[in-house]
Amino acid sequence: MEKERREGRWFENVIRAELLDNPHRALLKVVPDRELEDRARRTELDRLGAIEVTLKEADQQRILEDASRLKQEQDAKQDLSVLPTLELTDIPMKFDSVASRTVDLGGATADFYPMPTNGVTYVDVRTDFSVLAPELQALLPLFSRALTGSGAAGQDYVEIAQRMSAETGGIGAAPQVQSLAAVEDYLESFIVSGKSLDRKAEPFIRLLNDLITSLEIDPARLKEIIAESATRLESSLANLSFQFAILLAQAKLSSEGALNEKLQGIEMLHTVRDLATRTDDELPRLIEQLQLIRTTLFRKGSIHIVVTCEESMVEPLTELLTHLVDSLPPSQPLAHAPRPEPIEPQPEARSAPVPVAFNVRTFKTVRYSHPDAPVLLVLANYLRDNFIHRELREKGGAYGGYAQASTGSGSFYLGSYRDPNIVRTYSIYDQVAAWVVDTPVEAESLKEAILGACGDVDPLESPDIKGRREAVNRLTGFTRQERERFKQRLLAVTGDDLKRVVQQYLAGGRWAQATVAGAELIEAARKERPDLFAVVLPV
Repeated sequence: MEKERREGRWFENVIRAELLDNPHRALLKVVPDRELEDRARRTELDRLGAIEVTLKEADQQRILEDASRLKQEQDAKQDLSVLPTLELTDIPMKFDSVASRTVDLGGATADFYPMPTNGVTYVDVRTDFSVLAPELQALLPLFSRALTGSGAAGQDYVEIAQRMSAETGGIGAAPQVQSLAAVEDYLESFIVSGKSLDRKAEPFIRLLNDLITSLEIDPARLKEIIAESATRLESSLANLSFQFAILLAQAKLSSEGALNEKLQGIEMLHTVRDLATRTDDELPRLIEQLQLIRTTLFRKGSIHIVVTCEESMVEPLTELLTHLVDSLPPSQPLAHAPRPEPIEPQPEARSAPVPVAFNVRTFKTVRYSHPDAPVLLVLANYLRDNFIHRELREKGGAYGGYAQASTGSGSFYLGSYRDPNIVRTYSIYDQVAAWVVDTPVEAESLKEAILGACGDVDPLESPDIKGRREAVNRLTGFTRQERERFKQRLLAVTGDDLKRVVQQYLAGGRWAQATVAGAELIEAARKERPDLFAVVLPV
């Protein structure tokens, strides 16, 4: 083999002999059986019916007793006192300060967060995509792929990919909608992120420069990117359905939710489907739009750079990033595009090729700096652990039951994942407020919910996350003082607080709901409860 390898074309010869010219082959065709699920259900019912006719009265009584005992065990309170646990007094009240320095790069600024990183440099380049027209904002998911998956500076995609693999730990790009802590507002950020070993910082920044300033999008390569994106999305519908349901429900309550739905939800899926139908003649115009996005976003005065690195790398990176900024075109005054309005608030169902349901009800609440925000975060943990999990997963058979408070965007949702039920699940959601109000809040359960919430707001972080999060926190108003105030309020949450906020925001507030499920499940739910959905459409 070594001799053949030295002589060249070893792989080519093996491929030709064993694959291309090999007459011994078989064609396996897999054809979906559309009646398989119904046939399996009927078989199961027939099997159960045959067993039932053979049961004696004592057998039937034993089954009823087993079912009763199971229900009692599901409803029984667990003795958590036998487990080791933290106390609220163990929670540190202060956040560690993160040192930084701001450097003027001549046309842009960079915030450096020097810290031990094991010889790795992390760079984020942020710009504001609110200056893009709405039709260009819809193309940002495609632009994210094209920016890091095309050629640049006279090199084709393969050569750029080889440079990225050899000189970096990866470069990615994505639009992000970032919530503000104190007001009903948000930032529209497009962020290019990458990392490299310190010794490869120069080729890393040079590659970033080439992508941002000299991107070359080949029509054939763009067609491949679109096809890959469409295939990936269509094949991942089952995994994306929960995300789609959450985003669709949130889009009905706020402009922030509507924009997130446009960039990550069902509307994004529809955009990709439309792009996949574009003809070769339409690709040049699409490339022009993508290049317009690039030249609009990346200009002097419009970018902000965040760097997390070793102290010794601050000076050489400052020089490298100054050259990057120098290569950008000058800034120009641009108007901000109008923000999207929330979509119609009617309860909505979307049918998808999945045999289960993803049910979400979202409530509009308050932002991070509001005194009720910590209470809502504790409420989410308390509900999930003491009611939602038991009712939806243990009793209802869903893979997951969730209660989640987004204190950044001011929302709260109840969700079920891979759920065999729709009507029953929404009935459980209807019972949530009454359950909290009528059920005594046990001290141990409340403590566990508070400890879980403290873990949510103060997670362990790697150096790249620590620097990036600190930069975003400062930009959006999540200051260290505000976060310490939030934690103090967390530790002071009482059972009466939970009952108060559940009545104010879940029982008496604005809400919206959305389901993504198989068409048969949706149809069965509408027959059982005709008023459940006002809108039913395919995904």
